[in-house]
Amino acid sequence: MTSRRTLRAIRRINNNAALCTDGAGRELVALGRGIGFGDLPRDVPMADVQRTFYGVDARYLPLVEELPADVLEFSAQLADVARAQVSHELSPNLPITLADHIAFAIKRFERGMQVAMPLAYDVQLNYPVEYRLGELAVAGINKTFRVHLSDKEAAGIALSIVNSAVVSSTDAAREDNLVERVVDKATAIAEKGLGVSIDRDSFDYARFATHVRYLAERVSAGKPFDEANSTLYATLTQSYPQVASCAEQIAVLVSERLDGQVTDEEKAYLTLHVYRLGVRAGALKDE
Repeated sequence: MTSRRTLRAIRRINNNAALCTDGAGRELVALGRGIGFGDLPRDVPMADVQRTFYGVDARYLPLVEELPADVLEFSAQLADVARAQVSHELSPNLPITLADHIAFAIKRFERGMQVAMPLAYDVQLNYPVEYRLGELAVAGINKTFRVHLSDKEAAGIALSIVNSAVVSSTDAAREDNLVERVVDKATAIAEKGLGVSIDRDSFDYARFATHVRYLAERVSAGKPFDEANSTLYATLTQSYPQVASCAEQIAVLVSERLDGQVTDEEKAYLTLHVYRLGVRAGALKDE
C-alpha cells in the first residue's frame, strides 16, 4: 500500500517521468531523476519527486516524454502563477500545453524562424491579465534559456492560458453544435491537404481543434483578431503554400458557417497551427 511518503510508479513515460498513484489512489504524473527507470510497478520516495501533475489527460502523456525537462519545469511554475492571477479555473493540462508552446517558440528562434505577431495588440486589449503573464513569461524565457524572443511572443503564451479555461458542465452542454461541426470539417480539410490521417485522441488534434474552436467563437462574436497587417500571412503563404492553402480553405469554411470575417491575422495564426499539425503527423519537415 502506498504511503503519504511514497508514490507508486505504475507506468513509465521516460526515465525521469512516470504515471503514478498516491496514497489516496489518485493518478498523477510525477517528474524526478530516475523515477521511470527500472522495473515497474514500484514505490518512489517523495524525496525523489521534483514535480507532480494531477488530472492530466492521457492524450498529453506522450508529449511529456518529448518535452525538455527544464522547459516543462519553467512552464509548471508559470502555470502556478497563472492560476493565482486569473479568476477562473484553468485546465490541469496547462503546464504541458505551455511547455509545448514555449519549446516550439525556442526552436523557431534557434532556427531563425522568429516571426512578427500582428495580433498581439488585440490579445493585449481583450485579455490584459493573460497578456501580462505572457510578457513576464517571455522575459523569463529569454533569461533562463538564453534566447531573445520578441516581446510579441507574449500573445501566443497569453492565448495558451486563455484557451486552457475550464468550461463548466452547464456551459459545455449548451455548446453550439455548429462549432463542433466546423471543427470536424476543418480537420478533414487539413487531413486531405496534408495527406495524413489525424488521430482524434491525440494531443496534436486536441491542440488544433481548440484553436479552430476559439477562432469560430471569435468570428461568430464578430471579434476576430485584426490589425490591418497582412505581412505575416503573406510571408507564410509564400514559404508554406501547401499549409497556407489548407488554412485558406478552413478560413472560408469558418467564414461561411459562422457568417463572419476571418482576417489575415487569423489566417496567419491558423497557418502556424496547420503547419505544426503537419510536422507532428510526419507530412512536413520541421524546418
